[in-house]
Amino acid sequence: MKRSLALLLCLASSPVLEASSLIYTGDPLPVLLPLGKERRIEIKGAQEVRVGLSAALKERLHAESAGPHVWLTARGALSSQRVYLKTETELLVLKVRTDPQAPAEPLDIAVDLKGSRSSPSFLPDKPPSYVALMRYAIQALYAPDHRESPVSGIRQVLIDEQPVALFRCRLTYPSACGDAVESVPHAAWEALPYYVTAVTVRNRLPESLTLDPRDIRGQFIASAIVHPRLEASGSVRDTTTVVLISNVPFEHTQ
Repeated sequence: MKRSLALLLCLASSPVLEASSLIYTGDPLPVLLPLGKERRIEIKGAQEVRVGLSAALKERLHAESAGPHVWLTARGALSSQRVYLKTETELLVLKVRTDPQAPAEPLDIAVDLKGSRSSPSFLPDKPPSYVALMRYAIQALYAPDHRESPVSGIRQVLIDEQPVALFRCRLTYPSACGDAVESVPHAAWEALPYYVTAVTVRNRLPESLTLDPRDIRGQFIASAIVHPRLEASGSVRDTTTVVLISNVPFEHTQ
C-alpha cells in the first residue's frame, strides 16, 4: 500500500510538458528540434497529416504521423532542412534544425492563410506570366527572406525528390542520360493553370559541360537554367537549378 501511494505521489509530482504554439501564415515556419529526442507536432484542425522528406533527409530525421499529429526525431545534426506537412486542404512547410537548447515540449501549429500570398483560396484575374513565376521560384530558393515578386494564388506543393532523366543524350555530353549528370526535383509550386518545378542538376563528369534548354525532356511550356555552364564535378560551380513551367504537375510531364 505504501509502495503504491509513493508511486502515485511520484507520478503526480512529475512535470507535465505544456505545448507551445505557432501560427503558419504561408512562409516556411522555423522549428527547433532537440538532438535524439522526439518532439510531437499537432496541426490544429487537421484530420490527417502526411510528412514529405527528401531521401537524404530521411537518413537523419525520423518522422511518424497519426491523425493530426507528427512526431519528429533528429538522428543527427540538422541545419535548416525543409519538411513538408500535407493536410486535407493545405501544405505546410517547416524549416527544421537541431539546437542543443531546443525544447522537447509538444508544438501546436494553427494555420492562418488569410491574405497570404501562399493561399490557394482565390485565383488571380489573369494567369501570371512565365517570367513572374520563374522569378518567384528563384527568389524563393535563393532569397526566401527577401522575396520581392509576390504572385497571386501561388502555393507550394509536394514533389517526389527522386532522380529523373531530365536531359536528352547528345554527342556534346553523351552521359547526360546516365549517372554522370544528376537531376533531382526539389521544390514545386502550383499557380493555376500552371505548375512550376525547380530541379537541381549536378555535373558528375571530370570535365565541364554546358546545358542546353533545347535538350530538356518533357512537356514543358517554358524553362530557365540559372547557370547553364557546369564546372567539373567537385568544384563549387558543378551544380545549377533548372526552373520548369508546365500545364500539368511535374510527375505527368515525362
